[in-house]
Amino acid sequence: METSNFLSINGKNISLEQSLGYLSRAAKLSTVIKEIAQQYILEEQIKALGIEEPKEDLVEQFILEFRMQQQLISAESFQQWLVTNGVSYADFKEQVIFRIKQEQLKEKVVAAQVEEYFAQNKENLDRLVLSRIVVDHPEVAQDLKEQVEQHGADFTELAKKHSMVDDAIVGGVMGAMIRAQMPEFIREATKNVQPGQIIGPLKIDGRYCLLKVEQLLPASLEGALKRDLETHLFEEWLKQNLQKLDIKLN
Repeated sequence: METSNFLSINGKNISLEQSLGYLSRAAKLSTVIKEIAQQYILEEQIKALGIEEPKEDLVEQFILEFRMQQQLISAESFQQWLVTNGVSYADFKEQVIFRIKQEQLKEKVVAAQVEEYFAQNKENLDRLVLSRIVVDHPEVAQDLKEQVEQHGADFTELAKKHSMVDDAIVGGVMGAMIRAQMPEFIREATKNVQPGQIIGPLKIDGRYCLLKVEQLLPASLEGALKRDLETHLFEEWLKQNLQKLDIKLN
């Protein structure tokens, strides 16, 4: 490809230098350079670790799963998707092959780290199923808490009647939350809690909140959590390798 004819717009040739100038002016050049550097790292590491070409049946299975996820079942809908995204089937297949190699690289890079990371961070990876009651005044919140703890009132019914937020209609149920994703003061307040325990009143955004612990769901290193941790550790590995590169724009 000639750099003077990098692409054309309305029949006018745009050089690579001019294209880079546009990206720089739009403050997008650093993003492009970062992506190029990441692809360089991945390609070099795939070569260094001797990751081989995936077998054809694995590639076809990956493509089939992608089409099902994207609801591109018919050949016509898949072809239209390729046209819309400006990619040929051959190029798409090459992307799939590289993606499979990248997944294999990820496994090699983080395999030894995942269990150690999980053991060190398990407490923050556990999930809590919480319900809440949110009111305007601390006295009201304290009174509702006493009704539950001392008089056996039903937390769910009190939430439906008194809570001022949208989830009141379902009894204040917030669903399962990972500890690490909670605000720090809630994470601290719910340490060493037991199911059925009520926390608060906590002042949040000018209102007062009671939290009821419905369930404790200990984390286990499998399924979606394992995949999320592998992705997180791989991204950290990639970030560290990016920082080591000596990148110069000629």
